[in-house]
Amino acid sequence: MMGLPPKWIERVQDMPPEQQERFLRNNQQFQNLPAWRQQQIRQNLAKWNNLPPEQQDEIRKREAIWEQMTPEQQDYVRNTLLPRWQQLPPERRAVIQRHLRALNGLSDADREARLNNPNFLQGMSPDEQQMLRDLAHLRIGAGPDAPPQQ
Repeated sequence: MMGLPPKWIERVQDMPPEQQERFLRNNQQFQNLPAWRQQQIRQNLAKWNNLPPEQQDEIRKREAIWEQMTPEQQDYVRNTLLPRWQQLPPERRAVIQRHLRALNGLSDADREARLNNPNFLQGMSPDEQQMLRDLAHLRIGAGPDAPPQQ
């Protein structure tokens, strides 16, 4: 639901589906959107409503991280990290995700020590290692669907 005000999205996501639809029908900002965009938002809400609460929590955590990033960091993620991530084969993404989960919850010092440990990085290409470092420093990707789909 990129491009919509974050608070608006949070508000709608917290509503039951019937209330979401009522809100959308009565919201002038939504009504002013093109029909294709309205449909896209409805589809995204339906997907959201079908996610288990744990996945919703993970997505909200990533959204909070995104909101705390500087515009430069957001630009780097959007224009550099995300395209590189999307080009990776699924099995290489899974390797990076496993490493990110292993870093989750560590102190900054412990995270840095692990990222500088050749044994921890074994089997990863230099590009994958850099992506892991970038994602870890931005605190992206500890959840199951990393990185954020912004």
